[in-house]
Amino acid sequence: MRSYRTRHLSFNLFPVLLWLACDSLFGGVDFTNQVRPILSEYCFHCHGPDKSTREAKLRLDLSEGALADLGGYSAVVPGKPEDSELVFRLHSGDEEELMPPPKTGKTLTKEQKKIIEEWIRQGAEYEEHWSFLPIDDPQVPAKNVKSDSNHPVDRFLARKLLNEPFSFAEESDPVTLLRRVYFDLVGMPPTPREAEGFLKNPSSKAYEELIDGLLIDPRFGERMAVHWLDLVRYSDTIGYHSDNFMEVSAYRDYVIEAFNENLPYDQFVIENLAGDLVPEATDRQKIASGYNRLLQTTQEGGAQAAEYLAIYQADRVRNFGIVWLGATTGCAQCHDHKYDPFTIKDFYSLAAFFADLKEKPVGRRNPNLYLPTQEQSDKLEDLEKAKHALEHERKEARERLEKENKDALVSLKKTLSEFSYAEPKDMEAQLSERIWVEDSAPSDAKLSDRWEPTNHPVFSGTRAFVRSGKGNNQHYFIQSKSPHAVVSGEDEFFAYAYLDPKNPPRQIMLQFNDGAWGHRAYWGESLIPYGQENTVSRVKMGPLPELGKWVRLSVPAQKIGLSAKDQVNGIAFTQWDGTTYWDKIGVSSKIDPRKDPHLSLRAWTAQAKEDESLPAKVQNALKIAAKERSLEDSELLKTHFLQYQYRGIPDEALAFRERILVNENKLTQLEAKIQKANKDIENHRKIFRSMLVSESGNSRTVRILPRGNWLDETGEEVKPAIPEFLGKLQTGERQANRMDLARWVVSQDNPLPARAFVNRIWKLFFGYGLSRRLEDLGGQGEPPTHADLLDHLATDFRKNQWNVKRLIRKLVTSEAYKQSSTPSDKLASADPLNRLYARQSRFRIDAEFVRDSALSISGLLVPKIGGISVKPYQPAGYWQHLNFPARKWQAGTGEDLYRRGLYTFHCRSF
Repeated sequence: MRSYRTRHLSFNLFPVLLWLACDSLFGGVDFTNQVRPILSEYCFHCHGPDKSTREAKLRLDLSEGALADLGGYSAVVPGKPEDSELVFRLHSGDEEELMPPPKTGKTLTKEQKKIIEEWIRQGAEYEEHWSFLPIDDPQVPAKNVKSDSNHPVDRFLARKLLNEPFSFAEESDPVTLLRRVYFDLVGMPPTPREAEGFLKNPSSKAYEELIDGLLIDPRFGERMAVHWLDLVRYSDTIGYHSDNFMEVSAYRDYVIEAFNENLPYDQFVIENLAGDLVPEATDRQKIASGYNRLLQTTQEGGAQAAEYLAIYQADRVRNFGIVWLGATTGCAQCHDHKYDPFTIKDFYSLAAFFADLKEKPVGRRNPNLYLPTQEQSDKLEDLEKAKHALEHERKEARERLEKENKDALVSLKKTLSEFSYAEPKDMEAQLSERIWVEDSAPSDAKLSDRWEPTNHPVFSGTRAFVRSGKGNNQHYFIQSKSPHAVVSGEDEFFAYAYLDPKNPPRQIMLQFNDGAWGHRAYWGESLIPYGQENTVSRVKMGPLPELGKWVRLSVPAQKIGLSAKDQVNGIAFTQWDGTTYWDKIGVSSKIDPRKDPHLSLRAWTAQAKEDESLPAKVQNALKIAAKERSLEDSELLKTHFLQYQYRGIPDEALAFRERILVNENKLTQLEAKIQKANKDIENHRKIFRSMLVSESGNSRTVRILPRGNWLDETGEEVKPAIPEFLGKLQTGERQANRMDLARWVVSQDNPLPARAFVNRIWKLFFGYGLSRRLEDLGGQGEPPTHADLLDHLATDFRKNQWNVKRLIRKLVTSEAYKQSSTPSDKLASADPLNRLYARQSRFRIDAEFVRDSALSISGLLVPKIGGISVKPYQPAGYWQHLNFPARKWQAGTGEDLYRRGLYTFHCRSF
């Protein structure tokens, strides 16, 4: 061991003595700005916070680790770089001892090594990372020779310039300044009229009045939303797999309104993270909580639910860190963060805050908040009142009609008890009619959306159905549970039609479904685009029927290609233009009475086995083979047949049966009306704007996933908690929730959110953040060029109720903001990245603003604020590379073509 140290000293002795001699030239070293970035970049990966990859039991991110006894020596010996193992390893000529190891491809420069050694010589003082420290409230510096401005921003920047051979640049000319402030605050250039007023008198007072005017301009909210929506990964599609549409545009409107109304940022944070948990939350607060639903999701049927829950929770924690903390929390998904104090437990504890969200991990996520206009709300109220009235009418009718039916059934049974039934014998086939539609649509079939009943004109019964419209339109029923089995080609389908003489159709058509719509008959012109002319799929029966009177339309089964044993389960009533009334639709057949289910008990029991509309007892009896039925079951079937099917009973009994059927039909009609009312309400709701928002439920179990592996369930179960190094939530025995998280974010105990937000806002108006990596204020980010200015702005922001417009006004009224962006050659060479802010930065405007400017200048821009996403013109083949499904960009029409770029439909996979 002694020989090792001797070798160590001999290696370092000469350079150290040389640097000590040159101390007056080198000056002091700053840990935060000079030392920590070097350690973070070159050392923390193997000797930092992540214990899973820490080597040699050495930790250099903490003073205790750096100074620890490693067996007779230490990595860092304060004041003695020549005795510090770290210095030896940085200079070693042995590849096995050299740090960083050659295999990493990293090596420190001479200057960086010099900084480390000088820091150790100065005492190796550690400082906590700047962004994790409480926010200081530094005193505004006094004026100096670099600037006579009274503005705090200028004073802080000027203080740093005292040690530089540069001063602030001249103020921009009025035209440049005017364009700059318009693009920065509203995202487009001024109109000639807007420019004229300021350029006539470009005084300081006029400039401040201009700023105040732009801050209340509705376009300000749109400009700020462009920045914010990118940050929270807003999109109109879900991202994974087929990248389907999702409706979240109301969140965009919320963001625009929040910035325009100057919603305090702390309230904005709470509503985004936990708006749905606010007591008696408003629709707007629920919409804000849609932030939690903006992530990429999948609708792939074969996807693993557990895998995608892991993906979703990781996405939320990652975005939470970037947006609200300016921290790379996502780096702790698989292991402890290698450069910051976030542990893997912190990561999953943050994920647990979002485990209460009700969501389908796989499959379609339907909107859970509807946002009707006032007009739509009023109509919905009317529709619901009408439905409730029908339900009340049904209740009263059911009580009355059920009593009437009970009495009629008693009379019917009495009459039938004196009637003797016998199976029909050999008889000549007789004409039999089956009525399918009269007064109501078939109750055992699937109906199209619109069946419009009318009381006049009527051919038979109490109601007919009316159809009116332009071009091709129709109503139909399909999938009847009691289809018509064609007896022979001589069967004849019929329907009664009444063509309105004041608004006659140009063509009418009857279509018949036997599993497909392949059998059609029509009258009049040939306009309806179904079937092939001169085939059974499109048979012309003749001219239009006489107008203004009921006409029976007859269609022989054979003529439209239907033959014995074909099963017709639906009919469509189709027309081109005009108004048509339809009534009494059915089919007539010549049938042997022994095969007629209305004359033969045997025929009925054979046919009725699949009839699910029959009472359960009757269905059960039918399932038993005839020879095995008990006497009781046989009598049950016979009684039902005589009461409801048999046409040969005495007229008196038929009258009782008719009364029962009429009453049941009245109830059926009421049920149909209620179904239609429900359908009308459902269809009306479909036109409402909707939104996918947060909805809290029972929290899922969250475990640490070792290495981020969703298949590994061996990890520790965790509860919602903030990162341990940033404190602890005080919730007593109650489990913390998203509201607790949101309140902690904007609490005085949390130094990150105010710094992160102010840093981003600074970037919008100066081109760069004071700390350049906006999403990472941690160890791999850059220390702020002006830490005292950043803390001053963050403190001022919090002290003034998180007032966003006040913060922005403060920045754009500074002399620093108004500077020219043209540097001298000397300044451009000495400070190419403008870290001194001795000039304004040059940076490109956002892509959305390029298009907005063109539309504005041309006079085409539609200034409408908010609304659903639109599809303006795009180049041909814009989506041609998208697949599964293949899709084509369909440009909108009218004003949709000329909205601001903020509203353009965004597809993640494009």
